[in-house]
This record gives sequence, C-alpha cells and structure tokens, in this order.
Amino acid sequence: MKRTLRAAVIGLGSVGSAHARILRSLEHVTLVAVADTEPTRLGEFDGVHAVRDIDELLDLWLDYCVVATPTADHERIGLALAAAGIHALIERPFAPSVPAAMRVARAFEDAGLVGAVAHIERYDPTVKELGLRLRRGDFGTVHQVAVRRHEGCPERADVMTSMGADVIDLAMWLTGRHVTSVAANVSRDGAPYEDLAAILLRLSGGEIANIEVSRTSPHPEWVVVARTAGGCVVADAVTRTLTHYAEDKTISYEVPIGEPLRSQHEAFRDTLLGLPSDIATLRQGAAVVAATEAVLASARTGACVTPADHLLTHA
Repeated sequence: MKRTLRAAVIGLGSVGSAHARILRSLEHVTLVAVADTEPTRLGEFDGVHAVRDIDELLDLWLDYCVVATPTADHERIGLALAAAGIHALIERPFAPSVPAAMRVARAFEDAGLVGAVAHIERYDPTVKELGLRLRRGDFGTVHQVAVRRHEGCPERADVMTSMGADVIDLAMWLTGRHVTSVAANVSRDGAPYEDLAAILLRLSGGEIANIEVSRTSPHPEWVVVARTAGGCVVADAVTRTLTHYAEDKTISYEVPIGEPLRSQHEAFRDTLLGLPSDIATLRQGAAVVAATEAVLASARTGACVTPADHLLTHA
C-alpha cells in the first residue's frame, strides 16, 4: 500500500497557488501547510496550516515542500529544507546564479534527499510523448532539435529565465545530453528585460539545438522538431499533434490527454514513493542556470560561450 505524503507550498503567488490547488486533489498526497509573507493570500486555503515563512514549516513533519517564492529566496529556503530532511520541488528560475544552484544541489545530494526543478515544458502531453519515444529510440539517433516557443505575454518579464530556461531543459532532456557551447542573440524591444531570444546550442553528443522564444507574439506557437536517423518528427503542442515524416511514409501518433502541472506533481510524488518517474533533478536545473547565463553572456559579447559545465555533471 502506498503511503500518503505530507506536502506544503511556500509562496502563494499565481504559480504557488496553482501548485497548492493541484496538491489538494493529488492522490497519495495531503497538503498540510501553505506559507506566504502576505497574510491575505493565506486565507484561500482552508483546513491547512497557514504560516509566514520557512522556519514555521519545518516543525510540521513534512515529506516535501514546493518552493514558489521569488528566485532570490530559493537558496535560503532550499538549504533550510535540506538541513531539515525535507524533499523539495523548486520553481524556476531555480537559482540566481550557478554557485547558488550548486550549493542547493549539493546540500540535497549530501542529505540523500530528492530535489527537482519545476521545468514544466517537458510535461506538456505532446512534448512528453515525443520525449518518451525519442529516449526509447523509436526514431534512431537524434541529430538536431529545433524549438519555436512564442506567446503573447508582454507583461511577463525576462523571457530567458522563465520560458527560455524551460526550453533549454527540454533540449537536454530530449537528447539526454548537456550543453557544451552557446551562441545567442536577445532583443529587449525597448523594455528593460529580454522579450525574444534566438539561441544555438551545441550538445555533448555533437547534437545541435536551435531555439526561438518570445513573449510578444500575437499568435501562440509551441513546436518541437527532432531530426533523427529515422526521419523528422514534429510535435505541435498547440494542435496536440505528433507526426513522423520518414522517407516513404508519414505516421501520426496519438497524444494522451494530460495537464502539465498535474503530470509534474505526479512524477515528483512517484519519485518519492519509489516508483518509476522522470523529474528535472537539481543537477539538471543547475546546468540550465549555467546555460542561461551563457546565453546572456553570448548575447552581450557576441561570442560563443562555454557554460560552467565542468561543475555540472548532467545526472
């Protein structure tokens, strides 16, 4: 019989509140506490402990905690959870720097705890189905991955540390490789933050990943193209289609129905219960932070940049 896990969420903005709502309905999980520095947010979740900060959560016998606070607080909260023996699912951006990301990752590893980063894009049903088939070898060796991820959210700042980071994680997850070099350009369109990025990644197996991300498009686009030894495979997450173009035939695959955030929580829960699952580990999250820093450095200098992957064995 599977045991019931005791979970909490710290940070109740729009993302943290969504996490909390999923946890309230997730099988084999009980949401026992929420935390936020803004008292008005705490009243949305009746029947659970409502506290102000991480220190008040540590005495509640938690199995795990979702961290959805501002990125600047992730290291402090992550280290406190690791010291208390509590597993964690940490929202992205995982950490404000590579050293901070590595300190958190090592703390969880040293404590024998499960830590994951909430890179949501790999849980989209269409993309997830593509990833499962690629990693299973259905289409042969992957040579190139191209991703176009455009949406119209001009009020959302910093496309690289949110959506761009998720897509970099996706490129590494689809290929099972890590990033060895980055060439990139970003556009701010008069804004103080990046709203469009064009990125070229070289991966550790020699694969290439071409990435376009933006938050200013009037038409949403979410397409992943994998060029493989067995032909070209196209996943369109907007139309929920997965199509394999081989030399002499075209095959369409059924895409299972699923909600990305729920799938992400199911994967993390299953990991804690010792069941087969797939999560973005903290080491993988740290590699994404390194690659994201390299994107911004390349865009700033015009040079090809090597991420700090000598610190980041992709595990």
